[in-house]
Amino acid sequence: MTSAMGVRAWLSRYAPAEAAGITGALLATAPLDEPGAAAVAGTVGETIGFYAMIFARDVRAGGRPAAVVRDMVLEFGPAELLDTLLVRPGAMYLASRALGTTATGVVVGKLAADVVFYAVAIIGYELRRVRVAASKDLTASPPPD
Repeated sequence: MTSAMGVRAWLSRYAPAEAAGITGALLATAPLDEPGAAAVAGTVGETIGFYAMIFARDVRAGGRPAAVVRDMVLEFGPAELLDTLLVRPGAMYLASRALGTTATGVVVGKLAADVVFYAVAIIGYELRRVRVAASKDLTASPPPD
């Protein structure tokens, strides 16, 4: 899905979680001046904020917590492994070192890492969306004769 409707759906899903993630990253790095510690703390803070928002919204929308977690793993699992273990801390560290300030480096590194993250996560989102649509087709009543 690459239409304007697809982009709107992605923004609707991810923008509030991004705001929560940035808040988490900044809160986690506020007391830190060392780029390495800030990269790790920023990654953890962002992860907690981002997924807490996704989980809360999906449960509020009627999802059962176990099903929401399963769907989150499908949507975000591969992207998260690559992102958290390599791309995001590296980008935050390099940006903090290059820019000389932890807070600015965390935000710039986060934005750079997001490009990689969403390139993978959107594939998971679309696979999840197709799976949900297929399951609805299978459970729908047959059309009248």
